[in-house]
Amino acid sequence: MTVSARPRARLRAFWAACSIVRLGVTSSGLAEAADLTRSQVIEVLGASSEEHPADFSGRDLTRLDLNGLDFKRANLIGANLSGAALAGANLFGADLTGAKLIGADLRRANLDIALLAKADLSRANLSGASVFGVLLTAATLVDANLSGARIIANLTNADLSGADLSNADMAADMRNQPMGLMRVFLTGANLTGANLRSANLARAELSFSNLSRADLTEANLSGADLAGADLDGAILRRVRGRAEIKGLDAARNVDKAILE
Repeated sequence: MTVSARPRARLRAFWAACSIVRLGVTSSGLAEAADLTRSQVIEVLGASSEEHPADFSGRDLTRLDLNGLDFKRANLIGANLSGAALAGANLFGADLTGAKLIGADLRRANLDIALLAKADLSRANLSGASVFGVLLTAATLVDANLSGARIIANLTNADLSGADLSNADMAADMRNQPMGLMRVFLTGANLTGANLRSANLARAELSFSNLSRADLTEANLSGADLAGADLDGAILRRVRGRAEIKGLDAARNVDKAILE
């Protein structure tokens, strides 16, 4: 994978990080309309440039049809995209810090090098999305669908309870050695009850994560670090790379895990 100077800087920021706007409701109980229409969003995007990216910071874009639009490097800090349709959208390098994407449709979206620290993606659909070099520290992904997604992200202290990560590819990217080993960080993350069946977690950082009742059946844990992780009720049937798991002897509640 070859990256230009600016994305490379984002990747360096991601690596360094590794070492609200509410949905308005009127008195009648009906949700308020979005600030802009799809046409207006397209107009703003069309007038933007690399030097002057589109600015939607703090805007209400709830439930808009934004499928396939190019938000590359757009400023979406604190924006409300809850329920928005963003399937196939390009959010490469976009700043979504503190944004709300509750129930948003992000299927097959490109989120590479995006900033999503403290963003709320509860119940969002990110199946098949590309999430490479993404900052998701302290983000909320409760019941989110990340099945089949490619994920190299900093998810330190993120809440992924009940999330679907089945068949997700979270293995370390061995092609970026000059920049340091790019891998997923789930340090201190809440994965209670998460579905990790057949997920690729090779060399993943899972230390001090909460894997209580998580299903890791047939997951690849080769080189993954589980030191301090809570395995109370975790299902580890037929996991691959078990002999190469790091820190398993230092994990908590190993005796309560289902190991076969």
